[in-house]
Amino acid sequence: MRSGGTPSMSWTGRSQSRIAAGVRALAWLAALGIPVLGALALVGQAWGPPGSGVALAGLPATSPQSSFALLLGGLALGLRLPRRSSPLREWLAVACALGMTAVGAVSLVQDLMGLSAMTPTLLTRLLVGAEPRVHRSSPLTSSCLVLLGPALVLLGRAERWHTLKDVLTLLAMLGALLGFNGLLLGPVVEASPLPFLSWRSMSLPAALALLVLGLGTLGAQPGQGLMARVSRDTLGAFLARRLVPVALLGPPLLGVALVLLNGAGAINREAEFPIFATVVSAAGTALVLLSARTVDALEARRRQALAEAERQRGLLQTVLNHAPVGVIFVDLSSDRVVSNRVADAMFELRLSEGNRARYLERLRHADGRPVRQEELTSTRAARTDDAAGPDEYLIVHPDGRTLPVLVTAAPVPASASGEGRGVVVSMQDLTTRRELERLREEYVSLISHDLRNPLHTISLRVSLLQRWLRERHLSREEGLTTTILGSVAWMSSMIEELMEGSRLEAGRDTLRREPRDVVRFLEEVMERDLAPDLRERFRLEVAGPVPPVWMDAPRLERVLANLLGNAAKYSPPPLPVVVRARVEDAWVVVSVSDQGAGLSSEDAAHVFDKYFRTRKGSASDAQGLGLGLYISRLIVEAHGGRIWVESEPGRGAVFCFSLPVGPPRETPLPGPLPEGAGPGERA
Repeated sequence: MRSGGTPSMSWTGRSQSRIAAGVRALAWLAALGIPVLGALALVGQAWGPPGSGVALAGLPATSPQSSFALLLGGLALGLRLPRRSSPLREWLAVACALGMTAVGAVSLVQDLMGLSAMTPTLLTRLLVGAEPRVHRSSPLTSSCLVLLGPALVLLGRAERWHTLKDVLTLLAMLGALLGFNGLLLGPVVEASPLPFLSWRSMSLPAALALLVLGLGTLGAQPGQGLMARVSRDTLGAFLARRLVPVALLGPPLLGVALVLLNGAGAINREAEFPIFATVVSAAGTALVLLSARTVDALEARRRQALAEAERQRGLLQTVLNHAPVGVIFVDLSSDRVVSNRVADAMFELRLSEGNRARYLERLRHADGRPVRQEELTSTRAARTDDAAGPDEYLIVHPDGRTLPVLVTAAPVPASASGEGRGVVVSMQDLTTRRELERLREEYVSLISHDLRNPLHTISLRVSLLQRWLRERHLSREEGLTTTILGSVAWMSSMIEELMEGSRLEAGRDTLRREPRDVVRFLEEVMERDLAPDLRERFRLEVAGPVPPVWMDAPRLERVLANLLGNAAKYSPPPLPVVVRARVEDAWVVVSVSDQGAGLSSEDAAHVFDKYFRTRKGSASDAQGLGLGLYISRLIVEAHGGRIWVESEPGRGAVFCFSLPVGPPRETPLPGPLPEGAGPGERA
């Protein structure tokens, strides 16, 4: 499902980016073209031939004031378009926009006060350098300038000003469109006793320039205001992009066509209005029908997409319900929970119906302690944004029944819209596994018990036979009995390993801990457990003072003896073996470094697993059950520490274990520790 949604989201983003780029290109076109048009009009007024300021067919010309105001408006828009802000550019843009407003306001004041016979203003003389052929702007042009100037000032301001900016721009564009249509279909007003209405409509260049400048003002910020509704990749914006240009440009283009037909003598002027009304009605009807067709097509695609989404949802729900493990999804944005049938059956609750509090009440740690929200595997996964677990929990039902489960969790990234971020949790029933482990322990215990008695009898009888042979000076036969006793001792040690591993796994062994001096402990173990011919190869190094540690000394001696024996076996003589003790934060770290062949990364990752043997072990490695390092791990973890190895092929190995400084926990338990339990977590 995710793979199917990604291309759609990607296409949507690219489409919206293209629309925004097109809108900004229109704004740049306006910002570059309007100043050029205004400058050319001023040049024509100042130095052109007598008729240069008047359009063909007696249309009104553009006054110098209007040309100058349009030049200022284009500059104000162009200074606002660059993405990088600049205080100087901002100040110049505001100044140009206010100048445009001032020119339009002065012209309007002259019209309203009836000053049509006044001599040309100082600004007019400065712009054209002589008596102008057009003294003042059209009242309609001046009104549009007064509206567009503040809109350009508000461009780029805070969001609360966007609506006012859009309203002013639209009013100015409507005024320009009114002037343009007046040129095509007849003046808006002709002669009038009122000074304000005694002028004809605006000039054709001014009308077109104001329309383009208004579009550029709206398009300067395509992601804000009214233009955001048009540039979005939504159904409403889709219809707006297709209907607005037709509605805005259709009637003027029709008017141009009618004027051309009238000029060619195909129709008379009285026929323009009936034809215009008929064509507009027909075009409006066709536009509505085409819009309905487009909406129907989009609706069909929407229903098809919904049906496909529903099919995918049903498929996913079927897969979840038939999965052999419990699956729970927690939506972090809405706190909604989705679960499959196996998860609901494990808790005997409908988790999807808002029973999260009750489900937390039924969850316990493996040792029976209640589980807090921050201790949940899903909470850790959401906090670290990484997979968490596996963790063992107990589900306690109201009738006292318990269900052991293994829980893992992984974060689910949010969609492109920022929704759907959550955590997916898988829960595996450990009942069968626990039963198999119990049967295995019983089998090991039974076999070990049945083997220990015969071996004890064999050892006793062979010892008596060995004494009888020694008394009779039968050295060859006595040597054979020594071999038998060695094999019996080896078998007894394997049985003891099986029994101890079983006890540690089941948590039936209680550690008898007391504070001990770590350095003194290491010295005593090396003195007792190393053969005299090996002691000169072993060296003890202590980095600074080491505090006492609470330990079960006999158990830890077995761990250290195991590490020392492995180092002596795999490090060829006369290469030294270094035993180090140091303090890291609240941990005492003991390491045994050898210079043997080392371990591959794959072997190093599994060397503490049960029954594990390295792939390149020697013939001597075949002896034993592969439980030595596994039992060492259980003993260290029962002390609240961690054991690990750092090794590379050909560069030796460093076996380390860490022990906490300070009193032990009330209920020390074997098994893996929580994350961050000690410095060995990097292994």
